[in-house]
Amino acid sequence: MKREGTSYGILLMVLSVIAFAIMATLVKTMSHVSTFVTVFVRFSVGVGILGFLALMRRIDLSFVRSPLLLLRGITGTLSVALFYLAIVKIGMGKGSVYSYSYPVFASLLSALVLKERITIMNWLLIFSAFIGIIFVSYNVNGTYAFGIFDILAMFSAITNAVSILLVKKLHGTDNSYAIFFAQSIVGFWVFIIPANLPQLTGPVSGSYILIIIGIASAFAQLLNTEGYRHVSIATGSPFHMLIPVVNVIIGVFVFNESFSTMETIGASLVVLSCLGIMLINRRKK
Repeated sequence: MKREGTSYGILLMVLSVIAFAIMATLVKTMSHVSTFVTVFVRFSVGVGILGFLALMRRIDLSFVRSPLLLLRGITGTLSVALFYLAIVKIGMGKGSVYSYSYPVFASLLSALVLKERITIMNWLLIFSAFIGIIFVSYNVNGTYAFGIFDILAMFSAITNAVSILLVKKLHGTDNSYAIFFAQSIVGFWVFIIPANLPQLTGPVSGSYILIIIGIASAFAQLLNTEGYRHVSIATGSPFHMLIPVVNVIIGVFVFNESFSTMETIGASLVVLSCLGIMLINRRKK
């Protein structure tokens, strides 16, 4: 039975990777729209879908550990907003590599907060990942450019690491719908004002695409959250490392994003180092 549960969780993770890739692609196509609007619609659709299902009594939205759910909502909202901003400002590929370097920060946070011991191999992989991040920060013309949007993308990785750890912790008491709703409702209230200020957003077009982004994101997040109910973080996280790989490919071949040799080496170092950290953690468990 456990094996069946794990297989089901892996299937959900694969489907979530596909949905996340669709979402990121659509966000990139809407680069002309303010990130405030895109993020607000994304969370509004999430609230709407889950609220409707709850009213129809198709799902249960009972909240048990409210403080943790609120913290999950805050960290998840920050991670999503900064990730969308990175896609728009620095590119789908580079933004994804930065944002999905979260295993590095998860390891460091575990050492600082939970006092977990980091092995020598983990330290080497963390160092390798940071070298990769430096390489990714070089432009195609060979100049180093780690600007404000690169920093914000890295902060997205930090908040993402905290958020994933909170999701796994919450699964002991709260269901996937409550966890996702907590993120959606926090994001809704955080962005409701800036998304409706014309001086911040400017003209808005392509509303139907924004709604599709919200739907794709809702499905991706629910698949991801439910997947972690059936597999461990160590088992589920490697599937997340497929997302930056897929996004880099889409960025290059669909949006004509350029990656120099140094950037390609850097992105490979980040992805492989993060994957190595996950596999080592899985072996320890």
